[in-house]
Amino acid sequence: MDAQNSYACPEALDERDPAPVLCLNGAATRPVLLIADHAGNAVPQAMNGLGLGVGDSTRHIAWDPGAAAVAEGLAEQWQATAVLAQYSRLIVDPNRPLGDAAAMPEISDGTPIPANQDLGAEERRRRAELFYFPYHNTIDQEIARLRQAGPGPLVVSIHSFTPDYGDEDRPWHVGIMSAADRRLAEALLKSLAKFEDFAVGDNQPYSGVNLGYTLRLHGGAQGLASVQIEIRQDLLTEDNDTALWIDILDDALSPLLDDPALLAVEFF
Repeated sequence: MDAQNSYACPEALDERDPAPVLCLNGAATRPVLLIADHAGNAVPQAMNGLGLGVGDSTRHIAWDPGAAAVAEGLAEQWQATAVLAQYSRLIVDPNRPLGDAAAMPEISDGTPIPANQDLGAEERRRRAELFYFPYHNTIDQEIARLRQAGPGPLVVSIHSFTPDYGDEDRPWHVGIMSAADRRLAEALLKSLAKFEDFAVGDNQPYSGVNLGYTLRLHGGAQGLASVQIEIRQDLLTEDNDTALWIDILDDALSPLLDDPALLAVEFF
């Protein structure tokens, strides 16, 4: 067996492997869906850690540290549904189109990914079928269920970002990303303005126009108000930090969850 085959994606997950998708509060009817594209850094047993060391598999290249805890905390606070992707973004990134080179990157933030070198069509197919489509299908199913139950829902995506990237310093405490539909982003930015000690980025450190695939796919395409929230990772290192951000986002978002203007289906 060559080195590449030793990292090959299996046709099916081992009983020791977690499920690809975690859906919380699947019977909730609150008109909001929380999602987390990079919630986990799991790797199937068969893929031998993608050839990475433990240090790399826990870095930001593999997942968004803290995102799952924030999404789960808000889901509990609101009694709302949350859909979390549990496997590493390095296997396949659900926040990218499958044809994008960044969906299964050979190099991430300067680190070569051994399992992603010279991937063939069959390997890409297995990864998509095991991890990518189940996540997006679950989001679609939960949106359909919530739309049948009432207005909306709002789609809120939780991410985290590194304080610096290469030579780029990122001073924002939190970033609010959006694309053509700015309804929820502008309302949230206004709501966050009360927290004067925080630097809040509007489409910073990323723009939802070109790096918000999941939101465009599930929010914009269905006329649902949506937003991607990026919290700086060094502000999520302790449990009390995570609890603080859950409280901040609860305070800022709760008044918006039942706003008829935001829950209306509208295309941009």
